[in-house]
Amino acid sequence: MNKALLAGIGTAVLTTAASAEITGAVAVSYSKTVEDFGGASTNLGITDIYLTSNDAADVALNVFDMNLGSAAPASYWQSATGAGWLPNNLGSIFDTQALREGDSFVTIGGFGADGFQGPGAGQGTGLDPNFGGNSASAPGALAGWFNSSPPNVNGSVQALDAIGGGLGVLIGRFSVANSDAPDMIGTDMSVTWNQGLGTGGQQGSFSVAAVPAPGALALMGLAGLAGRRRRG
Repeated sequence: MNKALLAGIGTAVLTTAASAEITGAVAVSYSKTVEDFGGASTNLGITDIYLTSNDAADVALNVFDMNLGSAAPASYWQSATGAGWLPNNLGSIFDTQALREGDSFVTIGGFGADGFQGPGAGQGTGLDPNFGGNSASAPGALAGWFNSSPPNVNGSVQALDAIGGGLGVLIGRFSVANSDAPDMIGTDMSVTWNQGLGTGGQQGSFSVAAVPAPGALALMGLAGLAGRRRRG
């Protein structure tokens, strides 16, 4: 390969890496039939929202000024044992498939790579006043949520198969019963993040998009690695 071309690629990667950051928000939509407490089954349309990143050190801190738009459902489905928007799996008999895989919630991370709401997942998330409260039928205008226990790093990004193996963090699941998955593309939001305790916060505003092609995610990952080496 031409040396000038190689040099140009290297410069592009390092330039991108100099701004290691949360890079956007993406939606993953699908359908699933889940079994709730007592054996009742429900057909769900589900959309998961993830923040994407180009640096493995990034930690999401809050989401704010979220605007679902006029086409958003008036209400979202929640399991019988997981009422409320805050993650709330109490374990034991309350730990149903419906709660783990279909319940609507918002979070600042704290979930495994499978995205299941197991016992303890997402604990430490708080709702800001614009959300409308834990029992709201849907997030209010300019809704927000945050890490209410800053010493933890629940919002740390990780490699996720759901977004093609790229770095990201789950921030919400939005489910509706007996319907298509909610169309979250174009949903606007702002986000704050840092790179762990003692580091300064950064902010950005994003519109939810479709998951990028695998090649684009791979390039973002390379940029992040280059940035880590440069700072080391």
